Amino acid sequence: MSALDRLLLVVFSLAALAAAAGAFLLGAGALVDAGAPAAWAQYPTGAWLMAGAVVFALLAVRFLFYRLRRREPDFVLLPGDFGHIRISFDTIRELANRTGRSIRGVHELDTRVRHGQSGIVLAVRVRALPDLDLAQMGREIQDAVKAYVERTTAVVVEQVLVSVTEIAGATAAKSARGWSQV
Repeated sequence: MSALDRLLLVVFSLAALAAAAGAFLLGAGALVDAGAPAAWAQYPTGAWLMAGAVVFALLAVRFLFYRLRRREPDFVLLPGDFGHIRISFDTIRELANRTGRSIRGVHELDTRVRHGQSGIVLAVRVRALPDLDLAQMGREIQDAVKAYVERTTAVVVEQVLVSVTEIAGATAAKSARGWSQV
């Protein structure tokens, strides 16, 4: 959510709170002139108006504090001899990308890291070279990435989810073959 969206959400939430307060007071009869007939303050209409205002106010408060809850940390915390060791998800992502790109048949690779039940989960998106066994390449990526990340960071990798999203074009395959012959 951008800063402008967040600002608009706060402004609309405050306006909704003000409207809900006004509707509640109108339903209670507090805003009706003493000499005028109090049609809004009569029992069934006033009660419904006040109940609707409370619901509207609760929704406004919910949206006012929409993004204030704590986000899940984007790092892994390991115990050390003299304090904690913090390894960022960006570091783990780079390690996984470096290892995954070294597998034969991988043209492009990108990794997402998230917390799992008892470790981390790596989601790897792969753009593969044509004419290869994609299932075998996926297994190689899983094995290599899991072993390397666990060995270098001492973090438990629960899963390595490999998603082959597309096949690289013919020009990419030719350039990759030419590169490997050098």
